[in-house]
Amino acid sequence: MALITGQLQHNLFQLNENDGLYLNVDAYLLVGKDRALLIDTLQETEELYERVRKITDKPLDVAISHGHPDHAGRGLKQFHDAGIDIWMAEADIAVYKDLFNGEYPADWFSILEDGQRFDLGDQVIETIFLPGHTPGSAVFLDEKQQRLFSSDAAGSGLFWMQIPGCVPLHEYREHLASLVKRMDNYPKLRVYPGHRWQSDTQLNLQYLHDTLDLTDMILAGTDNGTDLEMPYHGTVLRYRECSYGMMKGYCYNPDNL
Repeated sequence: MALITGQLQHNLFQLNENDGLYLNVDAYLLVGKDRALLIDTLQETEELYERVRKITDKPLDVAISHGHPDHAGRGLKQFHDAGIDIWMAEADIAVYKDLFNGEYPADWFSILEDGQRFDLGDQVIETIFLPGHTPGSAVFLDEKQQRLFSSDAAGSGLFWMQIPGCVPLHEYREHLASLVKRMDNYPKLRVYPGHRWQSDTQLNLQYLHDTLDLTDMILAGTDNGTDLEMPYHGTVLRYRECSYGMMKGYCYNPDNL
């Protein structure tokens, strides 16, 4: 299992965990003048806390985008044991509890709120809820530097809305439309997703527009989707996949529109 640290900008670090086969997931560390913020804790690695502390010794918060194990994984324990606040939306704590089956206590979390701000001293990161992939999915906006940390809430060029637990697509569409309308104020927006390798280009504002347009096509029944199936927890999951613009693979459940 490899844990790779890369510096994307002077105050932004990407932490990538991959096993060379199936697991390939990203977390992001923002280091401000006074504090730091880690977005997500990867899946299997238990070295994340040590790696973060090699980068910065500043006071730290951890914000979890959603309750799936590839973003709220084993690394949580080290941060909890160090007395660091770990924030996640209440709606996804139930998701987390169900997936981990009590292996890691849900009471480790502080409740993340829509609109909550993390003041790092020279930049403020704002929480924006985007229910869809999970009921409590959140994205994090650095307004000053026009950066959006989206994890899986709008996909990474590939988008999973077909698995159990996703909200109905028409509900997601309303939240996404609201986000896109606001992000139109940031024409130089860069989107940093939870699986950056899934796209061969830097995601941006156009990507969010493409995702919204494709969602509208799906709901109108005019998408270019293909019927597919995949193994999922001992069953066969049937779904559709379509594409448009920068959105290369939008997977959805036609029975959950």
